[in-house]
Amino acid sequence: MTLLGRGRPIDGIDSKNAQRRALAERMAINSVVQGSAADLIKLAMVQVHREIGEARARTEGVLSETLMLLQIHDELVFEAEESSADEVGDLVVRRMESAMELSVPLVVESASGRSWFEGK
Repeated sequence: MTLLGRGRPIDGIDSKNAQRRALAERMAINSVVQGSAADLIKLAMVQVHREIGEARARTEGVLSETLMLLQIHDELVFEAEESSADEVGDLVVRRMESAMELSVPLVVESASGRSWFEGK
């Protein structure tokens, strides 16, 4: 089960075959970690998308011209005016760091550039 309660059935978790059982156990552990990370980034994406939509509806602020382009694993890629890159980056960091309350802090870094490669 992920932190948000999504489950994944794992075949072989109770297998008598040690190799098959070990593989299933690794999958079970990995599913919790990766599934919870997926839950977290999706929550952040929904929050940022909502905020961008509200800014567009008002046709004001730096977010009104901002586009969420894609997600790559634990990264979100946006397109924004160069003059507003820092402000958009700060907003995205705040939303990602507060997407879910955990017992450890979520630390998010932001970078910008004219291309995805430049921003890495």
